[in-house]
Amino acid sequence: MTLHTREAMDDVYDLFNHTLKLQSNQTDEAESSGDSGDDDDDYTSGGESTGTGRISGATSEYGEETGVDYTEVKSTVDEEEEDATNASGWTEFCAAKDVTEGDHTEAEEETKQSEASSWGVLREDQEDPSGHHEEDLITPTSPDARDAALPTRFVPLPPEDYRAPTRPYRDQTQMAQNRLPFMTPIVEKTESSIGANTAIAEKDYFNSKTPCRQANAKTPTIPELEDGELWSSPFRTIATNENSNIGGKVSQPALPKPSKARVPLGESKAHPLGHGRHASKEAVLKGPIIKDIQCNPIDEQIRHTILAQVQPPLSSYEGYHEHPDTICNRLPEIRKFTKAVTKMSKNSADKTATNISLPPILRFDGAARDYTVKRELGKGAFAPVYLASITSSSASSPSSPSPSEEDSDTALPRSQTGHGAFGSAKRNRLEAIKTEDPPTPWEFYILRQAKRRLGVSRAAESIIHAYEMHMFRDEGYLVEEYRDQGTLLDLVNLARAEHLTSSGGAGGGAAGGMDEVTAMFFAVELFRTVEALHAKGIIHGDLKADNVLVRLDHAASGDWSSQYRRDGSGGWTAKGVALIDFGRGIDMRVFRPEVQFVADWKTGEGDCAEMREMRPWTFQVDYHGLAGIVHSMLFGKYLETIAERGGGLGAAGVRNHRIRESLKRYWQTQIWDEVFTLLLNPLQGVEHDEGGRLPVLKGMKACRERMEEWLEENCERGIGLKGLLRRVEGAIGAKRR
Repeated sequence: MTLHTREAMDDVYDLFNHTLKLQSNQTDEAESSGDSGDDDDDYTSGGESTGTGRISGATSEYGEETGVDYTEVKSTVDEEEEDATNASGWTEFCAAKDVTEGDHTEAEEETKQSEASSWGVLREDQEDPSGHHEEDLITPTSPDARDAALPTRFVPLPPEDYRAPTRPYRDQTQMAQNRLPFMTPIVEKTESSIGANTAIAEKDYFNSKTPCRQANAKTPTIPELEDGELWSSPFRTIATNENSNIGGKVSQPALPKPSKARVPLGESKAHPLGHGRHASKEAVLKGPIIKDIQCNPIDEQIRHTILAQVQPPLSSYEGYHEHPDTICNRLPEIRKFTKAVTKMSKNSADKTATNISLPPILRFDGAARDYTVKRELGKGAFAPVYLASITSSSASSPSSPSPSEEDSDTALPRSQTGHGAFGSAKRNRLEAIKTEDPPTPWEFYILRQAKRRLGVSRAAESIIHAYEMHMFRDEGYLVEEYRDQGTLLDLVNLARAEHLTSSGGAGGGAAGGMDEVTAMFFAVELFRTVEALHAKGIIHGDLKADNVLVRLDHAASGDWSSQYRRDGSGGWTAKGVALIDFGRGIDMRVFRPEVQFVADWKTGEGDCAEMREMRPWTFQVDYHGLAGIVHSMLFGKYLETIAERGGGLGAAGVRNHRIRESLKRYWQTQIWDEVFTLLLNPLQGVEHDEGGRLPVLKGMKACRERMEEWLEENCERGIGLKGLLRRVEGAIGAKRR
């Protein structure tokens, strides 16, 4: 291919000039030899086609216009040669007009001009070597010219160095370069003055898009240079050998990288985890969900954001059933029934109060059990809890269960309620159903996260099981484990009412509170559970005595040792507590590590000092709640704190707090002083923990180990710790009857 540049055009003009001179010499020799005696009869031979491509003067009577700018027509051959060099055979061609038979002078002049044109090379190649011409050829001035159809265009002869391509119209090289085999206006950047080092280092420079490209077009790449040098021209040189393969590497068009499909948040219900599909790595969130430095952790908008973006999504949890378009509307019926049951129990002597409607039966889509509501267990502001007996959904609907069912420990067949630790949950015939209006799955989420992170451990046994969550448009139903041994608040009330103290025990008992040994045992169980939750980034948020259930199960081996063992052996693993009501729970892993919480509600004595003083807080809410539980077990009353006078400031620059009551002299004052000091002023012990910030895991562990050591040494004094716990079981059973 010849480039349409200035240097190429000069070469073409030189070639045409050289050919015209040779043609002029041949014409002079022919005229001197006398081959043509008459100018009017001097026509071209059959090998000289002059029907098209001849040059006409601007003053021709036919009014032809050519692409050559002539001002006048010269009569001599030299002037014609000079003017003929201005015409190019690659520009424009004109169709010949009809020539009359009598115009011999005009035809002769045009014939001479044709002989002096740039197509002499073609004429020389087509002349007969024998020297004679064919007589039957028709020329424009022949009598039969009117019947012959003159060609309208002349195909120009390409230059000598032109090589016709034998490959397809657009070969791979041209497609990779995105260039056509003919000249087009250059509207994109093809050359650059950048150096070789820049071109090699910044290869994407040549792949940048320009305005002439379409928005959806793929940007081709330039082949890598094998010799490390830049091309001198933006056009790729075509190999001279048409039949051989193109030398060098053939670059492929730049293809976009495959996009990594992300699993939409909250839309993995069709393929939940644990059903033969692996969670994609792209679905794992990087970084915290809530990026605020200060916020209210129980704000509904923040909770909604967390539940929408948490991974794995809530819809993949075993036992979670969501019906956003269904209106349940069963709460009015349940409330009416439980209110009638409560009224009947208070007026048991009234024979007219026995007419009561049938208990409501709850059937949920996706659940394998039916729930028959029996009575109300507790009542809160928005979430009352009801006792329900469960039966298989395939069985017939049960009638009102007899009171003896409440004492039955017969378990239904084992039910898979989740993965790992959830699969080992044993469901009994009595369970608790917590109703929520408006519905929210937050407590279900916190309970499942706590169980999942704690795994199989003693601390995990101290967290209530959450079996199912049924979300409707107007209501929510959380199915939980039911324990019938009461709460720590019930034990405190029993101790106050019946003076449940040990006689001759270790240190005696405090007026209004439970025995110190019993209080220390439950304090150890609470410390272990809270310490494990904080280590996994879970905050309960509402620790108090009525949110702690007593867990005095039968030992698995049937043998319960009287010697207390801190490792849980000898049947002591089955004795402890179970935390409930995680409605104010906080998942610290979805927040930034340096986050600080603020309380925008009305505070009271039950809240920590940071909330009351409008200071930021995190784990302090659980430490204050734990201090309140220990205080109520020892003193039988709610916790009251005072700030120390005399300008005593803690390590964080704030005033320290202490309990208002004084410890009894026969108590283990050193242990309890350490306990209340740590729980009411946790910032004093952060220097011993990792990062110098909360939670104070090392301080909690140190206090717990000191109490465990004391219990192992003094558990058999008096009636012993085992005897005290048996007395607690008897008191709870008597109250239940």
